[in-house]
Amino acid sequence: MGKRTILSAENMTLSTGNVLAAIRPAAADAAASILKVTRVEISQSGSTTLAMIRGAIGSRDTAGTLTMTSTAPNPATPGAPASGITGSTAPAGTAARSGTNSSADSGGTYVNIIPFNFANLNGYLWKPDPEEEMRVTPGQVFVVRFLAAPGTLTGWTVAIWLEEGPD
Repeated sequence: MGKRTILSAENMTLSTGNVLAAIRPAAADAAASILKVTRVEISQSGSTTLAMIRGAIGSRDTAGTLTMTSTAPNPATPGAPASGITGSTAPAGTAARSGTNSSADSGGTYVNIIPFNFANLNGYLWKPDPEEEMRVTPGQVFVVRFLAAPGTLTGWTVAIWLEEGPD
């Protein structure tokens, strides 16, 4: 088993972009060149009014601009070694980078792997069986995003559990 880390952002106010989190693995043969996604959670605390939210777990190519808040994954175990991924305001542009809460997004192409809908008051949890866990390889950008802007832009939280290292 590889290093367990969590990329998360809490109580975000969404901007003009709909990408909650993006991660690009390290280059081939580096410590964090293969990322296994084992859990995705989304919740919000900005509204008590029920609304349905459309989202997707997927990938984005490295073209164009994806500007985000620089956020690095943290070890899932306190005191464990740091992630091989570092925070970046442009995670699609450089290998081994991650970010949260996009503020600009132009020129990239998305592929929705797992589209989903959820009630904002309940949150969303994707916890796959081991054979369903997603592997992200070098050259890809893994994203969790909304397919349409939600009616409430405040109070959003996202957490992505990762396993970094050899498969």
